[in-house]
Parts: sequence; structure tokens; C-alpha cells
Amino acid sequence: MLIRKPNRLINERSPYLLQHAYNPVEWYPWGAEAFLTARMEDKPIFLSIGYSTCHWCHVMAHESFEHPQIAEILNRYYVPVKVDREERPDVDEIYITAVQLMTGRAGWPLSVFLTPDGTPFYGGTYYPPQAFADLLQRIAIVWQQSREQVLTGAQQIKEALEQVVTLRHKELRGERSPEIFRAYKAQLISLFDPQYGGFGGAPKFPPSTALPLMLSLAALWDDEELGLMALTTLNFMAQGGVFDHLAGGFHRYATDARWFLPHFEKMLYDNAQLAQAYAQAYRLTGDSTYAGVARRTFDWMLTEMRLPEGGFASALDADTPEGEGYYYTWTEREIYQILGEEDAPLFCAVYGVQPEGNYREEATQRLTGRNVLAMTGNWQEIAQKLGMDADTLQQRIAPMRAKLLEARRQRQAPARDDKVLTDWNALAISAFAFASEPLNAPEYLEVAEETAEFLWSQLYQGDGGLMHCYRDGRAYTPGYLSDYALLGLALMNLYEATGDLKWQERAQTLADAMIDRFHDAELGGFYDTHAQHDWLIVPVKSFQDRATPSGNGAACQFLALLGNTVSLLGANPDRDYSTLAGETLNAFWKLLEQNPYVGSSLLMGYLMLEGFTMPKPDLRMPVPVEPEEAEQEGPVRVYLVPQPEGLVVVFEIEEGWHINSPEPAPNRVPTQVEVSSDLPLAFGAPIWLQPQVVSLGGEEVAIYTERAAALIPVSVTNEEELGEGYLRVRVVYQPCTERECGLPVTREFLLPVNLQEEA
Repeated sequence: MLIRKPNRLINERSPYLLQHAYNPVEWYPWGAEAFLTARMEDKPIFLSIGYSTCHWCHVMAHESFEHPQIAEILNRYYVPVKVDREERPDVDEIYITAVQLMTGRAGWPLSVFLTPDGTPFYGGTYYPPQAFADLLQRIAIVWQQSREQVLTGAQQIKEALEQVVTLRHKELRGERSPEIFRAYKAQLISLFDPQYGGFGGAPKFPPSTALPLMLSLAALWDDEELGLMALTTLNFMAQGGVFDHLAGGFHRYATDARWFLPHFEKMLYDNAQLAQAYAQAYRLTGDSTYAGVARRTFDWMLTEMRLPEGGFASALDADTPEGEGYYYTWTEREIYQILGEEDAPLFCAVYGVQPEGNYREEATQRLTGRNVLAMTGNWQEIAQKLGMDADTLQQRIAPMRAKLLEARRQRQAPARDDKVLTDWNALAISAFAFASEPLNAPEYLEVAEETAEFLWSQLYQGDGGLMHCYRDGRAYTPGYLSDYALLGLALMNLYEATGDLKWQERAQTLADAMIDRFHDAELGGFYDTHAQHDWLIVPVKSFQDRATPSGNGAACQFLALLGNTVSLLGANPDRDYSTLAGETLNAFWKLLEQNPYVGSSLLMGYLMLEGFTMPKPDLRMPVPVEPEEAEQEGPVRVYLVPQPEGLVVVFEIEEGWHINSPEPAPNRVPTQVEVSSDLPLAFGAPIWLQPQVVSLGGEEVAIYTERAAALIPVSVTNEEELGEGYLRVRVVYQPCTERECGLPVTREFLLPVNLQEEA
């Protein structure tokens, strides 16, 4: 009989950490014991960060952390530390940023090597077992033999982290202006996939934080282009395999550009935000298709994610013993056995089921024999091909889906991570509260109120503050900025939906506590962490949205809504919440000007601060004017395209060549664009198309092939002095092949312009 010995993780509450409690690796949880041990034994720390529903985290755990020989190396030469990124998002933010700085990319499982004081000096993501074992041994030798070099490199990384993560720079501040929405829309169009919706290529993630802003702007300003981009994205997501067509709800993301093949984990935060987006789309359009997707997503949350205590679980795993995605996929034979010869052909035609399977293994590219259910078009398109009425088709398909869902429930279900996270549950409260009115579902409002009561009674500790996690009857881990801000926003949403002052009063209590704990009184904005979050090498202050709104984006929205409400109620609080919301926007304004898309939640806060009455800037996006071709030599040609929202600089690159991204990199010249003028014009920071990250010469680099483009926003500083003049454009780039790079090229252009008519 095999008796396994538990490690220190056996006393943790996180389902992810408990998954590793019987590894032969002598894991430490994040905290004092691990750091003191590293210092006492003069060992580096090996930090592994993941989460319970992460497929590749499971793979690395099985291949490496359950491997006795690899465990022996880890235990001998390192202090191994395991972190659940969902419990400690602050730790994850610091070290995933560090790995991005070191390698150009990062993800989970995150594997980072730290000095005993927590400073990173090397990192990556998933490693195959033999490569991982070799890496562990090499780094152990380097630690012993080249310590000074390691510590010097670690200090340089720490200094870079302080610049990126703390965001304490006066030069980031600016004065907010609605003109930013011109740049926002331009960036959306540059990233938009007109064929399948969404932004960027594969892998493709739901743009959960951008959709509410896009739909709000489309409604506020009657902007067809913004509305079309949002609705196209929602349409193709709902048709693709990323949507669970049987039970409802969305998988985490698609591995391809057409939303077909997902990684199969299901997250509460995705589904809360997307359910609200579909309800918002229904309110905007009256199209019942959006209402149907919203209801099916809410129903999935209630059926599979709601816990008896009253909160919502965090996530469902992608894996079962049969493999990733097995639970959700089908052979054609299984469908015929369940539906019968009469119904199965129709179902297979609607959902693209093939005898040989309709997707390939990610690693081998072999057909699997199994099928992801994904619609072959929208209901009207499919019905037309089949010679049927769309409503009739949906009525016939609905009971077939129910039969297959019942059969699927006989399989071993993916594991559920049942910890309750305050910020993710707050997103669910906001979604249910919002959707109750457009979907005519008063029961959703009841769910929102019950969930809010649960969080308030179990995770709010009075003067002890708000807690981040709850499991097994106990709240733990001090709350982060996002917990305070998103729960405060959810309580305000409940106040708007019910008129019950209890919710507004609780929200104001949270706002005051949030300001006391997190506000940067010197430079504005909020830290994500406070003194109770231990063993952090740098404080964290985020403005960039990831899968959820940034802490500062959520705080801005919360304070804007609270400030407007307090003003309407005629109250006189000790703090001016609206002013704090505006100062938060101003604190990150220069960053927003450079990359407004990643600050969608902050810009949503801007709309809320103005009470959704902001005047519409000129958002016209005409067809680009073809510039006259200048005489140019070499593999890169540069074109200037004036447009109302600014100047577009286009680089056409010959096959086999590339140019570097605008971000500085060792031994590579970044691509640069500088614009000046003798006219009274101001020029914003260039907004670039997303570069691709490739491996060249053993290193990961960000480059452009075929085409690069940058939009330089242009605004008028004095309309009375407009007339004829010039734009002076200077570009710098370095043409390279896979084997070598040429000398940097500098080109200057003088573009005559006449702005008298525009004045």
C-alpha cells in the first residue's frame, strides 16, 4: 500500500494549493517561513504560480512536480514556493510582469527564480520535464559560482519592475479630455478582426472590459462603427465553440481567431461580464438572440456555480481523467446514439459535427475524432441553407440540446474551484442587478441581493476591512483594491436597481475604507495593495485591464457613480468622491493616451463621471487617402496617410524582412516616429499595431513583418492661427532578416497641409 506524505500545503485552503499537497516537492506557501528558510540556507526560491483550472499547470504538475527525481533537485537546491494567482493577484502581478520584462511573454504556469529576498532573476512558463530538470541544475550552478552576476541582474530587474509596477511618475499625469475617444476608436479599428470579431489574432480572448464601453458609446453617440464592432464580436462568440451550446456559459478563450476551439476552463469573471454585455446588447438592439445568450449564461451560473452559502464558485476545470475538453466534446456516433437517426443529422448540420471529428490536437495537429459544438452560421443563415424558418429550427434544436446535456451530465464532470472571491462575485452581482430590468427577470435582482448580503456578512470585517477569499466557512486574505472597488460598484448598482438606501450607505462605507487603505495622496490613483499584503518587493498600482477591470478602473467607476449619487441625494460627505475619480483618471492620462484600449475600464469611469452626457468628439473614420509614392530604396517603404483623427504612418515590409517593435530591446533599434509642425497642433504619443513575438537566435523578440502602422493623434491648440503649413515626420527603423540586422535607417518627410477649411 502506497502511503503519500503531505507537504506544507496540506494546511492551505486554496483548491489549487491542495492539488499539490501530496507532491514529493516540499512546497512552502507564500510567506515568512519560505523567505526565512531561503535566507538561512542561502538558497534561491523557485516560485510556481498557477490556478486550479489551468490545463498547462496540471500538465507541468504531473510531468515535473510529481516526478521524484525532479522533486529531489528542487528540494536540495531551492526553496520551492507555490502560489494560487487567484488568492494572491498581487504576487502574480509582480512576477508575471518580471517574466514579461525578461522574456517578452508570460503566462501560467509561471516559473520564476528568486533571490532569498524575493527579487526575480530568471523566469519562464511551462517547461517540459527534461528541460526543466536541466534548467534547475544549471541555475543551481550559476547561483553557487556566479552569485555577483546573478544579484546584479536581479537588481536591474527590480529597478525595471519599480518603473512598471508602481507607476509613481509625475510625467504620467495629464488633463483628461474627451478627445481620447478618437484615439480609442482608432485603436479599436486597427485591432479589430472584421471577419470574426474580437481584437487581435489567435489566441483570442473575450474583450470583456471593452464591450460595456463600446456599447455605451454606441448608444450615447449613435456610433454605428463602435456598435458594429461590439455586436459582431458578440455574434461570433455566441456561435463559436467558446460558448457552451448545451449548458450555456463561455469558456476562457479560443486558441484560434474564429472562436472555434477553446481552452475549456470556465471562469466566473468571464461569464459575469459577458452575460451583462449580452443583456446590454439586447437593450441596445431589441434582438432576442442576445437576450437568449445572456439568459443561458446566467442560468449556467446559477446551476453550476452557485454555492449553498450564497456566493459563487470561482471556476470549472478544463480537464477530466479522459483529457482536456473531453467532457464537452462528442463523436458523431455518440450523437446518433442519443438523438437517433431522425434528429441527429439536423443537429450535426447546425453544429458542424464531422465523422472524423472537427478539431485537431494542439500539439500533434492530428484529428481527434471528437467534435466541438460550434454553429456553422447564425440561425437565419443556417435555416436558409436547410430550407427552414429560423424560429422553427431553434424550436427543433432546443430539445436535442437538452437530451445531450442530460447525457453529458452522466460523465465525470470537471472539478470546481469552490472558493469565493469578493471581486469576482461583485462582478456577478452587478451583472444580475443590471440584467433584471432589460431581461424582465426580477429573480435575477433577488440573486444579486442575496449574494451581496452573503459577501457583506461573511467577508466584510468592519474595521478589519474587506477580505478577498472565502472557503470552508472562513474568510481569509486581506482584500485588494479590486475587492473594495468592484463590490462598492456592485452595491451602487443594487441601489440604482432597488432604490434601497442600505446599499448606497454600505457602498459609501467601502469607499471611505478604500481611500484610507489604498489612495496615493501624492500622485493620485490607488495602489492595488496595502500594508497587510506581505513579502512584496514592490507595491502594485495597476491601470491596465486584463480579464477583469483594473483596480484603478474599477475605483474610478465606483467613485464616479457614488459621487454623482451623493450629489443627487443632497448629502455632504467628508470626501469629494467625484473629484477623486477625476484625479484617478488624470494620474494615468499619459498612459491612456499611449494605449487607450487597455484602459477601457478607466474610460468607462470617465463616461460615468460625466453622467453619460459627454459631447461627442469627431469620431469619423474615413477610407484612408492613398499617399503619393516617394522614391524609396531598401526592403521597407514608408507612407504617410493624413486622417481626421491624426496621421497614420505605414511601413510596408518586403517578404523575408522585419523591423523591431517600438519598445527598446537589447542590441536592437526600436522603430520610432516623431512628428512636429509649424502650425498650432499638438501630437499625442504614437498608437501602434500589436507586434508579433517570435524566437530569433534563441531569444524572444517583438517584431513587425509585412506591415507596421502607427497612429499619431493630432489636436488643434489655437484654431485662429490655422492655415497652410507643414508636418515634419521623422522615422527610424532597423531592417532585419532572421540572420542579421542592417544599419538603422532614418527618413524625414515634409508633408504640406492646409487646415484653413477645417478651421
